[in-house]
Amino acid sequence: MHSPFPASQLFNMYYRFILAGAIFLQLSACKAPDSPGTAEEFSEGKKEWIEGKDYTILERVRIRDEQGFGQPVTAYSLLVPKGWKTEGGITWRVGHTCMQEVVNNRVHFTSGDGAISIDFFPTRSWEWNDDPTMLQAMQNNAASGFKRCDYQQPLDAGDYLRNVFLHEIGDPEVVSLKTNETLQPLMEAQARKGTELLRAAGVQAVNYRPTAVIADLRYPDGSLGKALCSVNQVISSFPNYLTGGYSAGYQCSSEQRILVRGSKEKMAEAEKILSTMLSSLRINPEWQAAVQQTFSNIAKVEQRENAKRAEITRQANEDISRMRMETWESTQQSQDRIMEESGRVLRGVEQWTDPATGDKLELTAGYNEAWSKSDGTYILSNDPLFDPNVVFQEDWKKLGKPN
Repeated sequence: MHSPFPASQLFNMYYRFILAGAIFLQLSACKAPDSPGTAEEFSEGKKEWIEGKDYTILERVRIRDEQGFGQPVTAYSLLVPKGWKTEGGITWRVGHTCMQEVVNNRVHFTSGDGAISIDFFPTRSWEWNDDPTMLQAMQNNAASGFKRCDYQQPLDAGDYLRNVFLHEIGDPEVVSLKTNETLQPLMEAQARKGTELLRAAGVQAVNYRPTAVIADLRYPDGSLGKALCSVNQVISSFPNYLTGGYSAGYQCSSEQRILVRGSKEKMAEAEKILSTMLSSLRINPEWQAAVQQTFSNIAKVEQRENAKRAEITRQANEDISRMRMETWESTQQSQDRIMEESGRVLRGVEQWTDPATGDKLELTAGYNEAWSKSDGTYILSNDPLFDPNVVFQEDWKKLGKPN
């Protein structure tokens, strides 16, 4: 069964949810750092500023696509606490027939002390048909080398998390499972928009069934976790001339598959960090455009010889080589409605403003002072006497909070 969407639209849907969806955590405000130093200590030079106590540094980490276009390219970037380790990135599943899984986003973040880990898992997609004859034909095609995506019965986000995702993340115990009351309505709004576009194009027999959940987890070693998972089902109805009724084909994708894990004492901090990371995420629009173009080209020639892929890669490589400087990271304007809406419901971040430009950004909540540096690094502190311009002898710009 073919998806009713072009490949480029599937790509957009995937990144909206896998990269933006996780920020819909309902998080509490951060615990404030310890008491600030005194004015006497500062003036006499006695104050010893301690990172992690008096201030926190957030560094912009760039997630790379090392192989897609013949040279390393930044796919997206996000803020991560200084000292954290980042592993993984974007890889391409060359020759993979399931288009939604071709671009593989797998990244593992670990705190400096190893007590917290955050994982982004790649999208997974599968197909199904409730007509046994059609399903058998699909399976026969797969056996003959014409398989597209995996074949599996349709699952909502809760069932997918229990029956599939948990096995990938170590089979923890599910302590609680609830609907993601922020993400799911946004997915439903996006589905309504897609339905309207299809109806306007004369397509009547396609419907959507989006679901999203958040699960609290417990591992055998006593550590805790929180998993975020979404599934979007695209259901196509068609006449069944054998039965005289209708049958349905399903195209299912789990775009949001994220895990944050830590000890009981660290989980609140871990969730706040995830919130900050996702709120600060910026996709490189020119990398995204090159991937979309590659998908579109592949879709046009997917029934032809594989040699065409070499030319597609060459053309996309030329697009990438013309990329501008990474100024896209500095913009804080949302690229779509989902990012805008998600920012309003975050509980782990607060909004700050650059007084010089008026640009707005979101950083970890619970701090009274914030500064930015031109390389995309940020410092947060609750000590009114702390000034990174003095402490580090560097050029830092103080940020303000909106009125």
